[in-house]
Amino acid sequence: MTLKSIWDRYYIAIIFFVTCFVLGIVLLMVTVNQAESDYNEVSVASGDSIWALADEYAGEYKMSKQEFVAWVEKENQLIDGKLTAGSTITIPVKQVTGDDSSIQLADE
Repeated sequence: MTLKSIWDRYYIAIIFFVTCFVLGIVLLMVTVNQAESDYNEVSVASGDSIWALADEYAGEYKMSKQEFVAWVEKENQLIDGKLTAGSTITIPVKQVTGDDSSIQLADE
């Protein structure tokens, strides 16, 4: 069988599988990008620790402080939980969209 005869016989199936493959890749990329943006990124200040961040964001995540610290260490590839001032880390606290708390009313 030549490629032309295979194409002539199965072109609909070939187009279907290629289309499914491309759409699957696009869906995967969108899902990965969306999942990454669900968490907050925090700039590390001098003297900050993961435990201090766990205390600061207490009540905004649904895990114990030990699980919070373990998650942050794993997701940010931190060795021994050491943070570097000026770096940015991801924490398991959902971003709040549409909340513009920087607006100040004239009477405040």
